[in-house]
Amino acid sequence: MLFENIRVKKINTIIHYRATMKKWTAKNRADHILGIILDGSTFHDFGYKQFVLSRNCIYFFNQRDNYEAIMQESGLSFSIHFTTYEDVDTESFCIPISNPNEIVTLLNKTKQAKEENNELKLLSYIYALCDEFKKIYNKTYYPKDDRILKAKEYIDNNYKNEDCLENAVKTTNLTPRRFGELFKLNYNQTPNRYIVKRKIQQAKELLSIQSLTITQVAQMCGFSDVYYFSKVFKQETGLTPSKYKVKK
Repeated sequence: MLFENIRVKKINTIIHYRATMKKWTAKNRADHILGIILDGSTFHDFGYKQFVLSRNCIYFFNQRDNYEAIMQESGLSFSIHFTTYEDVDTESFCIPISNPNEIVTLLNKTKQAKEENNELKLLSYIYALCDEFKKIYNKTYYPKDDRILKAKEYIDNNYKNEDCLENAVKTTNLTPRRFGELFKLNYNQTPNRYIVKRKIQQAKELLSIQSLTITQVAQMCGFSDVYYFSKVFKQETGLTPSKYKVKK
């Protein structure tokens, strides 16, 4: 069973823990561990891989994996120790993230639900947490699909055209739905969202050219309606095209 299909059997411990030992070995553990490092850093050697857990790194330690740890800087971790109904095939992993707020919030909610003995909330929060880990893991490790890479290249060259997305899908021989799923998995956004962002980025560059009118910029970026262009531009940047142009 892969991590993304994990079925939690029991949550045994949810803890904040500050390491005090300089070096330790973990063998024959009964639990999987899911967590985040809040500060400090520790080197972990799993034999088949090594990584350093440091601030804002999320991690999953597979129960089957033994490891040796060497503390580099005393650190604080926030983790959940749990068992599953089936063995998990996904290897232990460590991934640095830029914004830990969502992960920490879910960990706190999971901890509170356990303290309240609220099993329904407890399972709900840990599965939400696993889902966040899955998204980050897939974004980091999922191999780019050649079909999607070529389609993205087509979009980059033709995003101004009205039939851009339709033709991009045709290059892959995938259904529009499957194409959308794979594109989002590879680039963490829908194809439509990606096209809009490309158009707005181009618009921002063109708006710096004072001789171009807003209507001209809209048309050059593939917007047939200047009012719709203004609406989308403000949604993306927080400014209307006219105010953005004045700032430039």
